[in-house]
Amino acid sequence: MENATADDMPDNFQAERSGIGTPATRAEVIETLLKREYVIRKDKQILPTDKGIGVVKILPDADSIKSPILTAQWESELKRVEGGEISADDFMAAISDYIQKAVADNKTVPDDKKALLSSYSSSGSGGEVIGTCPRCKNDVAETPKAFSCANRECKFALWKDSKFFAAKKKKLTKTIAIALLTEGRIFMQGLHSEKTGKPYNATIILADDKPDSYPSFSMEFEKK
Repeated sequence: MENATADDMPDNFQAERSGIGTPATRAEVIETLLKREYVIRKDKQILPTDKGIGVVKILPDADSIKSPILTAQWESELKRVEGGEISADDFMAAISDYIQKAVADNKTVPDDKKALLSSYSSSGSGGEVIGTCPRCKNDVAETPKAFSCANRECKFALWKDSKFFAAKKKKLTKTIAIALLTEGRIFMQGLHSEKTGKPYNATIILADDKPDSYPSFSMEFEKK
């Protein structure tokens, strides 16, 4: 965002050619995009998800809200408000009019873009589908924080930061999630006791017997 398509900015927006927004607002926008799963963090990069790419493609091209020029125009108007050239009420009224018109003009998705809409909404997150939900048989897809059911009314989710696995010094990975979804269990080595810290091996079993809450886990030990 610091150098967003600067070459596309018209000359009368020279002040904004170095970027869009302030460091504070950029950080807030990025966090919102992460929360809504339009982008993901990978090392030091922010990368778009399939869901994010689909939304950008579905947005209208003409006079679009995805254009940095529109943001630059609004920032220019804000400076006029700051300078007392126009009132804050007039500025907000103009934005309200723009949004109402944009919504009215784009109430439906064009036929040639409906496939994009269904492709990311079917997985619930735009992430990779890794299996089938044992509760409602919808897709389970990977998100930045979990492996969750595409059906928003279904509470099935395997959280990557699961306290059950963390207590045993393990993380719920994609491989583990796939095994739990397909087999209902996975044999794991190198688990650690919460009391003694000593390593041990056990089979982790998906215990999904409470449909109104998130699934839990149990353990089965090898017979000696």
